[in-house]
Amino acid sequence: MSSPLPKPRGRAATVGTLCVVTAALFAYSTLETMLSPALPLIQEAVGASTPAIAWVFTGLLLAGAVSTPLVGRLADVWDKRPVLLGVLAIVGIGTLLAALASNVALLTTGQVLQGVGLSLVPLAVGIIRDTQPAERVASSNGLIVGTAASSTAVGLVIAGPILQVLPYTWLYWIPLVVIVAALVVAWAVVPSCPPTKQGRVDWPGAALLGAGLALVLIGISRSSRAGWGSLLVLGLLTAGVVVLAVFVVVELRTRDPLVDLRLLGQRAVLLTCAVSFVVGFGTFAVFVLVPILVESPASTGYGLDGSALDTGLYLIPLGILGTAVAPLTGRLERAIGARGVMLVGTGAMVLASLALLAAPGRPWMILVSTALAGVTVGFGLTQAMNNVVATVPEERTASVSGLTFVTKSIGGTLGAQLGAVLLAQSADPVTELPAWSGFQAAFLLSAAVSVAAVLLSLALPARLTRPETPATLTVGQTV
Repeated sequence: MSSPLPKPRGRAATVGTLCVVTAALFAYSTLETMLSPALPLIQEAVGASTPAIAWVFTGLLLAGAVSTPLVGRLADVWDKRPVLLGVLAIVGIGTLLAALASNVALLTTGQVLQGVGLSLVPLAVGIIRDTQPAERVASSNGLIVGTAASSTAVGLVIAGPILQVLPYTWLYWIPLVVIVAALVVAWAVVPSCPPTKQGRVDWPGAALLGAGLALVLIGISRSSRAGWGSLLVLGLLTAGVVVLAVFVVVELRTRDPLVDLRLLGQRAVLLTCAVSFVVGFGTFAVFVLVPILVESPASTGYGLDGSALDTGLYLIPLGILGTAVAPLTGRLERAIGARGVMLVGTGAMVLASLALLAAPGRPWMILVSTALAGVTVGFGLTQAMNNVVATVPEERTASVSGLTFVTKSIGGTLGAQLGAVLLAQSADPVTELPAWSGFQAAFLLSAAVSVAAVLLSLALPARLTRPETPATLTVGQTV
């Protein structure tokens, strides 16, 4: 069912709503990005191993993989205002716990709660649709997409200077102030956004998805110590796969599933989700591995003895390029087609992974790699959303969009964990510093997965038929 036209509201309410959801999304996205340059400092502060510290991202992404479709469904069947307030409250509590954490367990708990914030993008789009005048919906959605991209660049720039003068915990305290302020303002200005129809929430599906992913990821993280052939690792991986298989069966038999897996029967949807998975895998592997590479001692033969500020500068091309190319996606699609745009994005990820193999003695290759990863994010993720809009019925656009977010989060989770495991397996038993062979294995794995994405992109239709309605205006297309 299509959503009704937004009801007329006062200018203060519409502007205030747009400002508060934008500020909340910016604060959360900046927080997530700022953690990357600080990863070695956080690892030392909480006394975590390399696989354990990877849960700084893994816990966040795991929670996001479950909460994004769950929050999307809650927003479909409940009033979006209390859903927004609840998400902001959970993110705030998670940020507070992470700021106060003195051990990796409490830090991981905080990160898991923060992961609920990954659902802010689809939630913000839904609130904008319900509260903004019809003529401003497209431009407001563009603002949300731009905010998510630009916050990456901002977070990478400011993390270093903050860490130069303040403890790393301020990377949590500063965004927490903005999140709390956004919660207070949202309570005051965001109007009620009731659902267009009643429905149910698939809580069993959410529990099965979370349990299955957690078992698989814990199994992967344990492999660095116990070995891939150990009973513990094999048992965890097998149990995770079984639970995820049950999740698939349950979702296919559920009238209102958490994730509508039936839509994967469409070739374009299946391929788009697969490419989203790879984009998440490749880019988040870069976020985990590049900071360790830059801040490792020069005595390792590959490290740069860099500071957190140096790490931010090496990563900033990702945010800049991602922000710059995303608005060009619609124009490029008209020139070379949907398949061509996806090939550009996935091909850039292959080159980004391979460029890192040449990083020792050539620090500028890290800049080349992160810039190429930005091209992947800007073109790949934007085109993925455009593919969804062009190939599924309007009433299912939100659910399939949530599915692409889930696959991206799962890819990022696995990329971060597998990258950390490969480094841990190569670590020197005395210094505990990873060998260059561990980095090589991780970068080659990322490149191999990205090549698979290129092949999947080749199977996409050259051009997708797009309904000519305002609701299907492509992301990145000039309004």
